[in-house]
Amino acid sequence: MMKRLINFILCMFVGLLSWAQLPELTVEQNLEDYDNAVKYIEDNYSGFPDKVVDSNRADYESMRAHLRAQVEQGERPGWDAIGEYTAWFNDEHLSVHIYFKDEKGNWIGTTEKYNHKKKIIHYESQMEYGPKPMACKVTDKTFLIRYPSCGGNPDMKWIKKSVKQFKKSHCKNLIIDIRGNGGGDDRNWYPYLKLLCDHNAWESTSEYRNTPQNISYVLQTGWPIAGTLQKESVKNPDAQFLRGGLFQRVYVRRPDKRVQKAAVIVDNNVASSGEGMVLSLRAYSDRVTVYGRDNTRGCLDYANVATIEMKHCGRTFQMPMSRKFGLPDGAIDATGIAPDVRIPLSLPAKLTDNIDEWVIWVAEQLEK
Repeated sequence: MMKRLINFILCMFVGLLSWAQLPELTVEQNLEDYDNAVKYIEDNYSGFPDKVVDSNRADYESMRAHLRAQVEQGERPGWDAIGEYTAWFNDEHLSVHIYFKDEKGNWIGTTEKYNHKKKIIHYESQMEYGPKPMACKVTDKTFLIRYPSCGGNPDMKWIKKSVKQFKKSHCKNLIIDIRGNGGGDDRNWYPYLKLLCDHNAWESTSEYRNTPQNISYVLQTGWPIAGTLQKESVKNPDAQFLRGGLFQRVYVRRPDKRVQKAAVIVDNNVASSGEGMVLSLRAYSDRVTVYGRDNTRGCLDYANVATIEMKHCGRTFQMPMSRKFGLPDGAIDATGIAPDVRIPLSLPAKLTDNIDEWVIWVAEQLEK
C-alpha cells in the first residue's frame, strides 16, 4: 500500500499538464497502446487470477475483444478503451490516469468516468466537505485528531505532534477522525497504532504476484520490501505469488493507559491505507470503536501499485502488484468496512477544520 497516493498525485499532475498536449495518434498506435496495456495487466495484475475465472472468462474475453474492435475501427483512443477495460475488474487501485472537465468546468477523475460498479457517495454535493488536519480538545474529557490523509499531508512531524498534544491535554478519550482519508503510506499512521495498541495480535502481510516486471518494478523503486521479495523470487521461481515477509506481530510491553476510550470516525471516502489503519486499530486495541454512517470505500484487497506509462499516448495506468494474504477470507473490496456503531445523524453542514456535529455526538457517547 506504500507510495500509492504519491504515485496517484504525481500522475494526476502530469495528466493535467499534458491534457492540452495529447498527441494525435494513428489507429495502429492506439491499438498498440491498448494491446500492450492489456497484456501487462493480464501478466502482472495481482487480482487477475482471482477475478478472471472459469465462470466469467467468456464475459471477460468478450469485453476485451469488443473494446479492441472499437479501437481498431477508430471509434475511441486506446487509453480510453483501457479505462473501460480496467473498470470491469471493479478495483479502484487498477485504473487509467485520465482527467477531463465536465460541463461545469470541474476536473473529474478516472473513477467518475469509468468505474460504474463501485458505490461512491458524493459528500461534496450534500455539504461543505474538505477535511483538514487538526488536533484540539472537544471537551475537557475528549480530544480530537482529524487525520484526512496517509499520503504525507499531514506529514510525520505533524502526526507525532498531534500525539503529544493529546497527551498534554490530559483528556481520557480520543477521537481520530479519518473521514476523507483515501490512503497513502501505512507507516504514516503507526504513531496512532502505537498509542492505542493494548494487546498482541497477528496480522498477515501482502503477497506479490511473482512476475519479472513486478519484481523489477519493486527493485527499481526501492520499496522496503524489495530485498525480501527478490530473495523469495530466486528461491521460489515457479510460485505464482510470493509472500513479502512472514506474519508480523506487534509486541506490547506497556499499553498507554492515558487513553481510556477511543473512537475512529469513517466515511465512504476512507480507502486503501485508511482502511488498513481501521483494521489494525481494531485488531490491536480493545479500546477502539469505529463510528460512521456509511461503510468505508472498499479498496484494499489488491494494493502496492505500479505506475506504467503507455508508449504512444503518454498516459499512465496504475496496477496493484500485491494482494492481501489469505483472500477471500477477510476481503473488504466488495463491501467496505462497516462501522461498529452507525451514527444516527444527518450529514453535518460542514467538515473542514471545524468540530462538527458528528464529533460532538461521538464525544458524548465516549463520555457516557
